[in-house]
Amino acid sequence: MTREVERTGKTKGAARNALTTYLTERTTPAADAITGESLVRDVAAVWLAERSTGARPLSITTRRRYREVIHDHIAPAVGSLRVREATVTRLDRFVKNVTADVGPATAKLCTSILSGVMGLAVRHGAAATNPVRDIAKVHVDSKPVRAMTFEQVSTARSAVAAYVAGEPIIPGERVLRGRSRADDLLDIVDVMLATGIRIGEVLAIRWSDVDLEAGTVTVCGTIIRDDTVTPSRMARQPFTKGKKEQTYLLPAFGVEAFMRRRVAMTHGNVEDLVFPSQAGTVREPGNVRTTLGRILDKVDLGWVRPHTFRKTVATVIEREADLRTASAQLGHGSEAVTRRHYVERATVGPDTRHITARFVPASSND
Repeated sequence: MTREVERTGKTKGAARNALTTYLTERTTPAADAITGESLVRDVAAVWLAERSTGARPLSITTRRRYREVIHDHIAPAVGSLRVREATVTRLDRFVKNVTADVGPATAKLCTSILSGVMGLAVRHGAAATNPVRDIAKVHVDSKPVRAMTFEQVSTARSAVAAYVAGEPIIPGERVLRGRSRADDLLDIVDVMLATGIRIGEVLAIRWSDVDLEAGTVTVCGTIIRDDTVTPSRMARQPFTKGKKEQTYLLPAFGVEAFMRRRVAMTHGNVEDLVFPSQAGTVREPGNVRTTLGRILDKVDLGWVRPHTFRKTVATVIEREADLRTASAQLGHGSEAVTRRHYVERATVGPDTRHITARFVPASSND
């Protein structure tokens, strides 16, 4: 007997996730029922449920992304296979198709998830080996890191300042308008430049995290999208992406940014946020990205995103101090991550003229 099931949500994606979660809960077998006859999609549901609990659960953001990948790619293509049918050949073909149709980044994520799913099957005796270990590796080309120069930072700040003041970004042009003006956008930019933290972490800063007298700010949370927490789907998560708490010593302009906010803020908000929405709720990072993009596009900096400020801070610190200091500033556990993803490679080689000049002594040119 078949009956229709439906779930609702404020958006198409929210409704889809609600329906997927409900159907998963209805059809997923218990962990001790995993056998070679179990469907891959059912084992995936058990794996995701286990990863969502325990001592080190997945973050809400990661959990949502995994669920989307399973729903959109893994379940339709290989979800109906039984564990015993999930061979190296079949899974390898699937990953290659995802690489060709969607891209290597999604294909690599599919590989990671399937490796965990089939690993669970192995642990329960449903499979002898994990076939994902033998499929072809997915190579994802890293984009070159691009950071702003000091001149570009100055241009960006001037453009944002003009927008905040309600003035034309380019003299003689019309004022950039929108549904509402983000009067604190320059302060947000300055906090990113003063610390190198992520936009979600900036928007999660509470006044209790700021010490104006000491000139410090403690970053201990971030903004996430979570349909189960608030109607707006945005919530403050009480830990950062790396689940680390870090206190930053602020340069003078960083302290001034917080002081401007303290003076300008006439009403509190439930979360005691420094940068709440105009309604006093949790701010949507995507709205900041959109507004900032519209502004910077006017001054030929349309490629700049909030994360570009993080890369700029890392690049400047690495060049003026060293990689270790830059990595510590960004809160990374590995200097390799900082070098690969956050520090722009120098296009001018080091000044080694005093060394290479020895190949042909000056007297030889006479």
